[in-house]
Amino acid sequence: MNKQNKPFALHHILHTNAVFSATSGLFFLLARKPLAEFLGASGVIMNILAFVMFGYALLIAANIFRPEISRGFVLFTVIGDSTWVLASVLLLILPLFAFSSDARWAIGVTAICVDILATLQFLKWRKMR
Repeated sequence: MNKQNKPFALHHILHTNAVFSATSGLFFLLARKPLAEFLGASGVIMNILAFVMFGYALLIAANIFRPEISRGFVLFTVIGDSTWVLASVLLLILPLFAFSSDARWAIGVTAICVDILATLQFLKWRKMR
């Protein structure tokens, strides 16, 4: 495999992460009321999630446009995404909220998507020197 393809693949994974995060933020913002009702949360929580997702997307975007993506930043995204997945799992297994079955599925599917990104980023991080 050509060495130039390896950083390019990492760039695409991080780009996908940024787009997914920005899209999620937009969804939290534009569908705030129905999403809050669906999850049994407040509109304020949806606003906070939107703000966090936009910030995370901007941080990733700022780093993928640099000439070289640092190994430390890739590890940061792995930890950030893994934290999201862990928080999602805790929301699903701890009896803190009475999520509907549909809401549990939505949280679970989103966590799986984020975990796929975290895993791909981790595999690329391990290969970086």
